[in-house]
Amino acid sequence: MEVRDIDIVGSPYGAHRARIRGEVRYESGPRGGEEYWLDVPKEHVSELSTTGNPWVACLLPLAAHTGEPLRIPLPVDAPLMANAERLMRIWSAWYPDVSVVRVEAPKAIDSSDLQPGRAAAFFSGGVDSFFTAVRSRPLAAPAERAPVDDLITVWGFDVPLDRTDAFARLRDRHRVVARDLGKHLIDVATNLRSTRWREAQWSYLAHGAGLACIALFLERRFHTAYIAGSVAYRDLHSWGSHPATDPLFSTSSTAIVYDAIAYLRTEKIESLADCAPALFALHVCYESETDENCGVCNKCQRTMLALDICGALARCDAFPRKTIDLRQVARFDSSHPFDFRELQDIRKLALVKGRTDAVRAIDRSFARTRRRKRIRAGLNAVRRPVGRLLRPFRRRK
Repeated sequence: MEVRDIDIVGSPYGAHRARIRGEVRYESGPRGGEEYWLDVPKEHVSELSTTGNPWVACLLPLAAHTGEPLRIPLPVDAPLMANAERLMRIWSAWYPDVSVVRVEAPKAIDSSDLQPGRAAAFFSGGVDSFFTAVRSRPLAAPAERAPVDDLITVWGFDVPLDRTDAFARLRDRHRVVARDLGKHLIDVATNLRSTRWREAQWSYLAHGAGLACIALFLERRFHTAYIAGSVAYRDLHSWGSHPATDPLFSTSSTAIVYDAIAYLRTEKIESLADCAPALFALHVCYESETDENCGVCNKCQRTMLALDICGALARCDAFPRKTIDLRQVARFDSSHPFDFRELQDIRKLALVKGRTDAVRAIDRSFARTRRRKRIRAGLNAVRRPVGRLLRPFRRRK
């Protein structure tokens, strides 16, 4: 796998934007190459990277997934080069089909002579990213946490590139949020998830790298980039964004930080219950692939339930309804361990807030899930021996 012909050109999205692009060629898979690109507002074109750092962060998950060595035509920061192998060894320990491949670059460089002056936080509008954007104190860090100056919103990740109107509405809401929080919004567009890069499994392997590479494409601007942690200490497991891997994308001049690992999701929601920008623009739904919350998926309904328990749902304009139907809560399926833990946390919050009605609804959902598990187990116990009895007859056909 090799990157070629990296340059900065005008953007087809308008004269007010610029694009850095490169051709990625593979040893196997699609013939020829694919163009990978990143669009930024033109005011940030002078801050785009001229090193190989963002390309290493971008392509490392795909190279490890395909087993192809990675060749970068530009010099790469020495710490990032050293950490590339560590990243792949962690991934290969998590996932047996991920390889440790060779990474080649002309020479290692020290990027410490760059002196970027700002800190950024990736901002999807979700609970985690809102919490990172608004909180002012570090999470158990020895040094003071750098305040967030810029919010980075990415088109092409949660909202696909073909949903132009949806992203325009999302960006407009994020501009209002940034203004109200005293931040600067940078809206970035990229085709990463429309290329072969998507083979590297966004959730389990690649999304931390995808965010880190965007920060490094703007490494001349940022000394710190916060990736909002989606998992707390209690729930750590192999995942595409992780406190063991995200910081390894750091360079001599830009620190990549996995943020807020000490906080449960319910704690974050409770802290946002009086945050007007969050109640205006919270966006947690990935099912719809638009700028709207569907209000019916598990994630939407759990968030709505927690907001209702905190007394904030009635003031929240981000969801299609301002009330929660506890009869629907009683029908939640919590068979997945993550869903079960999330509902347990919401139940604890309801106890603290004196919402016994919500506690009862959650308890009914737990009981319903247990009944369904017993039924499924019984059906499987019957299905297996019947399947063995029928196997000879299937072979005759």
